[in-house]
Amino acid sequence: MYFRGFGPVGLLAFLFTVLCLDAMLVPTLPEFFVMAFYTASPSFEWGATLLAVVIVAELAGNGIVFTLVRRFGMPKFLKGKMEQWTGLLVVKDERIILVNRVAPILPFAGAFIAVMKWDVRRAFLFIFIGGAVKYSILIAFAGVISIIYPPATARNVTLVAIILLVAFSIFQGQLAKKRHMGPVATRVAHLGEHSRAAAPAPGSGEGDGAARDGQKGQEQEKGQA
Repeated sequence: MYFRGFGPVGLLAFLFTVLCLDAMLVPTLPEFFVMAFYTASPSFEWGATLLAVVIVAELAGNGIVFTLVRRFGMPKFLKGKMEQWTGLLVVKDERIILVNRVAPILPFAGAFIAVMKWDVRRAFLFIFIGGAVKYSILIAFAGVISIIYPPATARNVTLVAIILLVAFSIFQGQLAKKRHMGPVATRVAHLGEHSRAAAPAPGSGEGDGAARDGQKGQEQEKGQA
């Protein structure tokens, strides 16, 4: 296995760095590394250790981003984009963090927690729960594969599963974006067109007719006086 040369401590340090970077700024495909590192020494103890590192790294990475954004703020144009994007989602509070585990539509959760002023304890609890459930399932799946198949075959099956998982996550994320953004944008555009059609254009016959009626009414009042 390629990763065995790092040793247990090196693998854990590398995994911690990968998860922190993924939570903070750079997408690093952490699912690949978690399942690949597990197959280096498939056992319950090693799986539990990997899971603990994953959870700590995710909390640390998002915590760093949250602290920096709350302390120094975000540029106005980025803050506006984040608020606009959150407003288009069906789930507009910290519960979207759980949805994000299935369909990745919310990058840099720590920044959103600070900008949107979500409940901090609840948000980080959802990060903990979502990470624990997701990676427990992945590690358990890799463990079952390592039991059923010989080591070489298990690594190949795990690699295929990782590719499918990443592809599924990307597909779900794109689908979620279309569902949450498309209908709203369509309705807004429709309302804009309807408003423009209903308002009389300057100099149109309708506007001129209203002006002439007003003038006639004023002349009649003067004649009666």
